[in-house]
Amino acid sequence: MEQQLRAVGAATGKLRLLGSYYFFFFIAFGALYTMLPLFLEGKGLSKQQASSIMAVGPVVTVLFQPIWGMICDRYNAQRKVLIGTLIAAATIGLIYSFGDTYLLYLVLFAGMALFHSSGVPILDSISLSYTQKHGGDYGSLRLWGAIGFAVASWGAGAIAEATDLSVIFYIYAAAMFVCIFLTNGLPQESTPLAGNMLHGVKRLFFIPRYLLLMLSTFLVFGVIQANNALYGFFYMAIGGTVAGVGLSFLIAAGSEAPVMRFAGKLIRRYGMIPVLIIAATVSSMRWIFYGTEPSAVLVMWLLFMQGISVGLYLPAAAQLVREVSPPEIQVTALGIYSAVGHGLGAMTWTMVGGVLADKYDIFTTYQLLGIVSWLGVGVLVTLYFVNKRQRS
Repeated sequence: MEQQLRAVGAATGKLRLLGSYYFFFFIAFGALYTMLPLFLEGKGLSKQQASSIMAVGPVVTVLFQPIWGMICDRYNAQRKVLIGTLIAAATIGLIYSFGDTYLLYLVLFAGMALFHSSGVPILDSISLSYTQKHGGDYGSLRLWGAIGFAVASWGAGAIAEATDLSVIFYIYAAAMFVCIFLTNGLPQESTPLAGNMLHGVKRLFFIPRYLLLMLSTFLVFGVIQANNALYGFFYMAIGGTVAGVGLSFLIAAGSEAPVMRFAGKLIRRYGMIPVLIIAATVSSMRWIFYGTEPSAVLVMWLLFMQGISVGLYLPAAAQLVREVSPPEIQVTALGIYSAVGHGLGAMTWTMVGGVLADKYDIFTTYQLLGIVSWLGVGVLVTLYFVNKRQRS
């Protein structure tokens, strides 16, 4: 009995630590990604230049996220990879505010993205494996990332308006150093290699459900990520302020947390793919709405839509990747999925959005991105029938 109580206490402690890790990791992302476009515009860069810098992060993510996953799977080195990469990311973050040219901003941001791209797939893999073995709910852990992103978005916006936008880099670096401190306490969830890993990676590209999920995420979540870069321009165009941008992200990202808290129950009741379809549909409606030039007040009232879209999409997609991928390369599978779906998608639609915003206007940009997102809904409907046929 005493040993059982100790085991339960140890599991609870690890779950709290994982939640804390998500919280601080996404504090870094919340401070950086929501305010960096405004920082760059304040330094005299055009919307297209700012968008191209934001887009280089996903380019680097596409190239390196699978590599970090392969290193972790091959050498069972999740914690070592996290410590090394996050130290490098934090250091570059501290240097960023001293940049003074477009090229330097581009190179430094690429360096930050190279190293912090290791975090999400490794942390997701550890969390999914640990909750499967010891109990708990992935969505309940991932919600702390949403809370961290929300808190940082609002806090960074308020502090930046009172001081200077360069403060975002110090918030980013501080949050990364907290994660480094927490890393040694993470569960060591090892997955033994079975056979040739390269062969296992090749198998991923012959799994129709995996490929369709990546394509849908490229279209749906790529546009969601592009919104993180474009929203500041949109909100200022409808009469908002810098502090209002931060408050918007606080409400939007904060709304993800309660949805993620119950995402596991919804997934178990309705299935992963139906939940993904609901999330993508709500997201697509949101971008079409933004294209109608709504008032800032109405936009604020409807920001909870992000909670439904992101709060359901992330946990359902991560669990589906784990279900359809070979067990010996699940960190790699998550890395490739994240790089192609989130990274390449974010890169593509952020760059397209920046070009459209400069050539036309931000409202036309959101209308076109809304159409792209609706195509992603269609891919998910196809995935539903493919999955149904495979199970029958």
